[in-house]
Amino acid sequence: MKAWITTLAVLALAGSVVAGNGPGDGTGSGTSSQDKQQVKDQLNTSDPSLEKECKLDGVPDEVKDCVQDMTQARQQYQNQLQTCKEEMANCTDEEREQLREQLKEQLKDRACDREQLRERLREMRECLPDHQELMEEAQEQAKKRRGE
Repeated sequence: MKAWITTLAVLALAGSVVAGNGPGDGTGSGTSSQDKQQVKDQLNTSDPSLEKECKLDGVPDEVKDCVQDMTQARQQYQNQLQTCKEEMANCTDEEREQLREQLKEQLKDRACDREQLRERLREMRECLPDHQELMEEAQEQAKKRRGE
């Protein structure tokens, strides 16, 4: 049971650190950004064997399922993190520059698309009659129906 409480405390601390409510959150605790990064790195690379030590005797099945889901999610995240690290390590300066250029082009295309949409919207607004014109037309049609 003690291991279970320790695991829950570590998970709670991890959540508060990631959310910015724990050590190093700028509330005067004196923890530097380097220390904060070190804590995040430790949390990201935590040892899954710690959970094996944790015994879940007497814990509801829902909690056990949640712990298992969190374990699987953490493992998937660790795998993604490792893959990203490997890709970054293998990436050349030329590839990085090429990616930057692609992103710049995409941003330019989006800006151009937005401007085209704004222009089309202006044109549509000019084509549509304003409220006063619609009201006058409606009054004229109503008079015609009444036979005036």
